[in-house]
Amino acid sequence: MLVSVSLLPIMVLASYDFGVTWDEKARHLYGEHIWEFYSGLRSRSAFVEDGGHLYGGLFDVICVAVERWLPLDRYVLRHAINAVFGWVGVVYSGRLAARLFGTWSGVLAMVLLAASPRYFADSMNNPKDLPFAAMTVAALFYFSTVSSTWPYLSRATAIKIAMALALALNIRPGALLYLGYLGMLVTAFAIVEGNMTWHRTADTAARLVTVAAAVLLLGTLFWPWAQAAPLTRPFQALLGVASYGGYGGEVLFNGHDYEPDQLPRYYVPQWFLISTPPVVIAGAILSVFVSRTRGWTLSRNALWATAVSPVILSIFIGSTLYDGVRHLLFIYPVLVVLAASGWTAWLSGRHRSWLPRSAATVVLAAGIIHAIASNVRFHPHQTVYFNELIGGPRGAVAKFDLDYWGNCVLEAVTWSAQTARLSGRPIVISGYPAHLVDDNAERFPPLVFFPPDDRKHSLTVRLNRGVAKYVTALANDTRALYRVQTADGAVLCVVMPGPAFAELQPHLVFPPGSRHRTH
Repeated sequence: MLVSVSLLPIMVLASYDFGVTWDEKARHLYGEHIWEFYSGLRSRSAFVEDGGHLYGGLFDVICVAVERWLPLDRYVLRHAINAVFGWVGVVYSGRLAARLFGTWSGVLAMVLLAASPRYFADSMNNPKDLPFAAMTVAALFYFSTVSSTWPYLSRATAIKIAMALALALNIRPGALLYLGYLGMLVTAFAIVEGNMTWHRTADTAARLVTVAAAVLLLGTLFWPWAQAAPLTRPFQALLGVASYGGYGGEVLFNGHDYEPDQLPRYYVPQWFLISTPPVVIAGAILSVFVSRTRGWTLSRNALWATAVSPVILSIFIGSTLYDGVRHLLFIYPVLVVLAASGWTAWLSGRHRSWLPRSAATVVLAAGIIHAIASNVRFHPHQTVYFNELIGGPRGAVAKFDLDYWGNCVLEAVTWSAQTARLSGRPIVISGYPAHLVDDNAERFPPLVFFPPDDRKHSLTVRLNRGVAKYVTALANDTRALYRVQTADGAVLCVVMPGPAFAELQPHLVFPPGSRHRTH
């Protein structure tokens, strides 16, 4: 309890340091459109099928509603709300682990998830994948309360599951997978119990159908496009996101540039392997080789099936993937719960002598400290965390996509604003991606944004993302006035002289350490 209570203000305060993400402005506009839809100012036909229609707008509507009550910077507010969802995911991961594997597993699961750099970073400004992950792990917790004897789904349990999955469906259509998991769970209980009369079978089927109908109807409340046909369109959306063709770039993977639908089959497993803290990997492996009671083993196997099946499915159907494995972020809390179960089962094994248990305790403590230290060390760029298997973020440069969200643009813009204040005059900036530079610059009155084509800007902010040659060249460009770097030297973003730099240069006063500042 103490861990969860103390974590919430830490996460909310940390969210201030994170920048606007790639499609965040478009997502907020989507939320405003849904708000107008319920206000009678926008018709359902006004929601065009532009790719964004494949996702629900629950998170964005929440942000729009809160913005009307709190006069704060839009993106600061969105990130704080995002952090709350991240915290909810941590809490429910702990509750799930505690219910299935014991109290200490619950505590450890919360610590491991909160200490995981990429999950922590996604909690700050990932408005789709993170809230969805939080809601699905909440749904899994309520799955764990399903009775193993008829009628399996009590009214209270059915309501909680329906609400959790409806919230998840209002964010991403992947929530439909969990309806399948629920059906398989109840079917497994019925088979094991072996006492199914026609009456019980009909009753159980009716309960499952009622939950599914509630999820589809409530799960499209903040999804106008799907709301028009709630029994079919969510399934269309699930197939649509699996084969999404709207991503226009190439994917950098293992030093090669791939089309997003032509990635190697080991893309997802390798990404999880190199972007997960070693302590989580070790715990997940331990969970495979240790076992305790029959119920413990069944719970472990069920969670592994939940974690692995989306990966297998994405490989089998050739899903379009990019931006690392953020689309499968909902798997990660499950892996953390499994890791917590593995560590606690090993440490509590009475048949093992004190020496291996003591050694495991030291390794676990060292792993947690390392994960927390990585979180602190790379803040606020935890989203580019890579573990020692690849040599950290520096080892991943020009091999893997680093800051695909563009979070680092905020630091580059902040440096530009500091330069403007020290120089005592406004500065015109621009750059790539232009909308991120513009959105982040809104925080700083000394900055004026102009589109790159106008060529009136004195400073150019460039995100170091793209094909391998471009990434290497920009990182080594000697014209850079300021480099946003990770603690180990991976260049994420640079500030370069713009077309009008020469006119302003005699008046500029740069902050200390402009050329090689690191965290």
